[in-house]
Amino acid sequence: MYSNYSKKIKKTIIRLTAVILLIIILFKPIFPKLLINKKVFNIKNKEFVISYTHSVNKGLVRDYYIIKDKNIILSKTRFVSYGAGIPEPEETQNFIRTDDYMEINDINKKIDNLYLFVGTIANHIIEIDGEKIELKKIFKPQSSLKIEYKILSLFEYIKLIINKLNKMEAQ
Repeated sequence: MYSNYSKKIKKTIIRLTAVILLIIILFKPIFPKLLINKKVFNIKNKEFVISYTHSVNKGLVRDYYIIKDKNIILSKTRFVSYGAGIPEPEETQNFIRTDDYMEINDINKKIDNLYLFVGTIANHIIEIDGEKIELKKIFKPQSSLKIEYKILSLFEYIKLIINKLNKMEAQ
């Protein structure tokens, strides 16, 4: 009788361990992703660049972002000439001027909420791990985008894929 009871306890422990491991596998964040309005993009190097044509001076602007401690940080900006919205360097920042561009680096500004309005003329491009993505080809011009960095669990990742498939099926 004691051995049957012992076997039942062992089976229960094995089942409980299997359930706990499954929960850990499903819900432990392991997939680093950049989400743009819930669309998922791989981001291995933990950095990305958003470039666009400035609305006033028509020059190219490139904003460089890095991921640090799960936060999006604006590290530097590069532009052709000053115009509305282009910042002046602060004391702690480094300013570089070349024949081709001006750059403010050492910005190190944490961006709590990164929103971007897809312009009709700006031609916003995001570069992730060497891949250039024209945002107006994926999102409607004059729409607002939320860009966020997340480390997704397997469950969250599968859920996003299923939602994407459901939306494609509905179209």
